[in-house]
Amino acid sequence: MANEKSFTEKTSADSTSIGFEYQYYYFLDRLLNLKPGQSVGLEVKDDVHTALNADFNILVQLKHTVQNNAKGDPIALTELDSDLWKTLYNWSQVISDSAEGRGSHVAQQRFVENTRFHLVSNKSHSRSNQLLQIVDRYQSGEEDFEKLLTHLKSLKSKTGDDSIKGYIEAVLQLSPDILEIFFRHIRLELELDDIIGRVKASLLAKIIDNDKIETVFARLDSNIRTDNFIAIKRGESIVISFDDFMKRYKRIFDDGRTKKLVYPRFTPELPDDIFAQKFIKRLLEIGDITDSDEELAIDYTTYKLRISRYLEQWVQEGDLVRDEIESFHEEVFVRWRNEFRVAFRGCIGPQQIIDAAMDLLMTLRRDQFSLGETELTTTLSNGELYYLSDAGQIGWHKDWSVNEQ
Repeated sequence: MANEKSFTEKTSADSTSIGFEYQYYYFLDRLLNLKPGQSVGLEVKDDVHTALNADFNILVQLKHTVQNNAKGDPIALTELDSDLWKTLYNWSQVISDSAEGRGSHVAQQRFVENTRFHLVSNKSHSRSNQLLQIVDRYQSGEEDFEKLLTHLKSLKSKTGDDSIKGYIEAVLQLSPDILEIFFRHIRLELELDDIIGRVKASLLAKIIDNDKIETVFARLDSNIRTDNFIAIKRGESIVISFDDFMKRYKRIFDDGRTKKLVYPRFTPELPDDIFAQKFIKRLLEIGDITDSDEELAIDYTTYKLRISRYLEQWVQEGDLVRDEIESFHEEVFVRWRNEFRVAFRGCIGPQQIIDAAMDLLMTLRRDQFSLGETELTTTLSNGELYYLSDAGQIGWHKDWSVNEQ
């Protein structure tokens, strides 16, 4: 009973989800390796396909397993593996698809001659997989096709699985000369487990600095996922050409090669009590926000947390060094001090002091500060003001430092 799975575990989509992710990241890697005139599609002609020109295609089926062997490695691909035969079956149906104009022998022959069929999986090689060994020898010219065909027919009687038997029968429905070309054009890539690592290696080959790989990967991943979602909602097929890819995403690669600072995506974890923060209290005391402006307080907090996170990350990734950060804080502090020293001259009553404090705040909010060669956005510049205020270094009210005690 200890190994019995719960209902939730049985219905979990984890294994299905990782299969979709595996497929998507392979698609992303193919995008990164496109050449001019080529295109890549996701779940159009196959799981993934690459069109090398108008007539020549590479169809890719991807199979990911979460099952491991005794050593903890992904299980092997056997010659009666359901993944293998479901893939061969799918391709046989594509080859003979009359709806695509391939009902005739001539059309099927033309199609298989101009197509390569790739099975990609994280499953491992098996020395006992006689089928793949025979296919290898056939493709290298060491074995004739009759030996391969005889072995294919023998496998049907070796399995007791009706589904696999049906797949084998469907494949054998193709005429022998079509099968001969088909099996000559099959390629297997096994033991591809670290698909994300491959994507990052492809980014490195794009002359992206190693310390920018994570940022470029995250931005590219996020933007392509969003664009794919929008395309699907519109009922469009996901097919991206080399020209489309360069036009849509070239800026991400340019940012990955520039010395200008790049803003990685970041969703901050907000404090439990937004209004307990020092910088929020400094804004409350001059009436910039009220206790009911929670959404605005959240926005300001996000700006503060974002600049804090970016400064730390830029140092960790080698884009900046600590003394540059210190000089940046000092520059913003001096700007504030210069404005603060003249802001309250001539103020008499409490209301004039509040008005002057608001003018001071608005003046500095309009500033866009620079860090190295990069002019920061307004949100990050404002975030720096809130960061220094939260650290107790600047304030807005004439008597803010007294209230800080």
